Amino acid sequence: METVDMGPLGLINRPCLACKGTRYKDEILQVTYKGKSIYDVLTLSVEDALEVFGEYRTISNMLETLIKVGLGYISLGQPAPTLSGGEAQRIKLAKELGKAQKKNTLYVLGQ
Repeated sequence: METVDMGPLGLINRPCLACKGTRYKDEILQVTYKGKSIYDVLTLSVEDALEVFGEYRTISNMLETLIKVGLGYISLGQPAPTLSGGEAQRIKLAKELGKAQKKNTLYVLGQ
């Protein structure tokens, strides 16, 4: 986004003319996977990303864990500061649960 000073009208934000708000150069956006650019992938929800990357076990395991903790709706590229406290905690939980299972591990979760 670009901020434009309109004088007495104040400041306005508009999409960058060079990247059209995607934050990527055209040559980067031309690289695709299954027809999706990096911008497209980062705007996918976790549930939609599972459909795209389901064939990759490591990726699909983590995405499935995020869904199990109730975060299937967030986008892959969602900035961390925009997450609620509960969402941030569930991401940490998903990260821990997504690790290789260890013997004799007990998780105690409270409300």
